[in-house]
Amino acid sequence: MLRVAEAMVPDPFRVGPWTSVREAARLMAQRRVGSLVVVEDSQVLGVVTSRDLRGAHPNRLVVDVLKGSPVTIPPEASLLEAKALMEARGLERLLVVREGKLLGILTKSALAFALGQHFDPLTGLPQADLLRHHLESLLAQGKDPTLLFVDLDDFGRLNKENGHPFGDRVLKTLGQRLKSFAQDLGGEAYRYGGDEFALVFPHPRQVLLPALPSLLRPLEVEGKRVGFSVGVAGGRRRQGRVPANPSATADDLLKLASLASTHAKRQGSGWAPAEALKAEEGAPEGVSSPKEPQSAWGGNRRAARGGGGRRSGGRGSGPTGP
Repeated sequence: MLRVAEAMVPDPFRVGPWTSVREAARLMAQRRVGSLVVVEDSQVLGVVTSRDLRGAHPNRLVVDVLKGSPVTIPPEASLLEAKALMEARGLERLLVVREGKLLGILTKSALAFALGQHFDPLTGLPQADLLRHHLESLLAQGKDPTLLFVDLDDFGRLNKENGHPFGDRVLKTLGQRLKSFAQDLGGEAYRYGGDEFALVFPHPRQVLLPALPSLLRPLEVEGKRVGFSVGVAGGRRRQGRVPANPSATADDLLKLASLASTHAKRQGSGWAPAEALKAEEGAPEGVSSPKEPQSAWGGNRRAARGGGGRRSGGRGSGPTGP
């Protein structure tokens, strides 16, 4: 996961507060930059941008056109934290500071370029490394996140029979549904890799149950029904706890949710909680039986797998147990 230090511009150009607007504009043009950091006696006062200088009298001082207090971020912060801070404050740049010392500046364009390497170009969703960072961050905060692992049914056969352009449209369609579903419920959707996706929510799975039927509906792509299977892990505790090793716990959640999606695919149930793995050979020890009522996930579990993958006519849509 990239940190701010890896995307910032080190040692940004600086001016004193008593520099004139005319001189500041000349320096920006000469150095081909859109901003200058205003510093006095090693203290950062703020950032003056080319936009700030427009309309200001050339003889005015830089200190007179500064807007607001400087917003800083440590170099160790993640790029996702920087993105959230910029969006929340409506900023174009952040000053990178450690223990009062100016180390660099992170611009919105540099942030977008760095993050773009961690987003899937086909679906526009963040990729697996950002998923892991999000999971570990929630766990380190003492939360018990809910993880949904989504796997398309018979995607290899779909690609062979209909061509890769069709497969790409399937992936984009599923990605759009997952993104919309996650955003409506305060979560985040990710493309894990290949035909696998994941959704992360910072709250218990019970919050998600009423909305699951809308997610589990089969996709309709060029007149074909495409099904997928969902595995669910985590989100069972009313009160979270900070694990000794958030990274290892994130690994466990990903493993359990992935295995649960495979279990759902084998059973034809559309979805399965990680607790259902106890019945399978080789399942992790200590996994309890499912706690959710059979009707809680809605009545389209088998329909969700319905024609996309294995049968063109689909399967029954009545509610069945996992």
